[in-house]
Amino acid sequence: MKNLFSVRWSHGLVNLSLLVLRVGTGMMLLTHGLPKLMHFQEMAGHFADPLHIGSTASLIVVLIAEIICAFLLVIGLLSRPVAAVIFIQMMIILLFIHHHDPFAKQELAWHYLISSFVLLCCGPGRISIDGMISR
Repeated sequence: MKNLFSVRWSHGLVNLSLLVLRVGTGMMLLTHGLPKLMHFQEMAGHFADPLHIGSTASLIVVLIAEIICAFLLVIGLLSRPVAAVIFIQMMIILLFIHHHDPFAKQELAWHYLISSFVLLCCGPGRISIDGMISR
């Protein structure tokens, strides 16, 4: 019971926690990107275009974030820049796409925003390719 309320932490548990957060966030984001890729032709003409670059270009930008960046996050390569891209994408989604929606509709974007912020601040941890490179 004493450990339940402890504020002590260990490097090993922090690194394990960052691994779980990084892989979990990346895998869940991939589940949003892959269906968009599979239905690219149907979605390209009417995809949301909050930055006014065209619906096809907007879809491509989202696919880069939700597939390429998510995969890099899972393996822990270029984790901080990738987390920054995901953070920016979620800010755009919350500010321009779901700004009038109730919180229940915004909730998932908030989860990704918070997760990417933590990974941007803390990095990927030692259990990552970035961690192995920095040794």
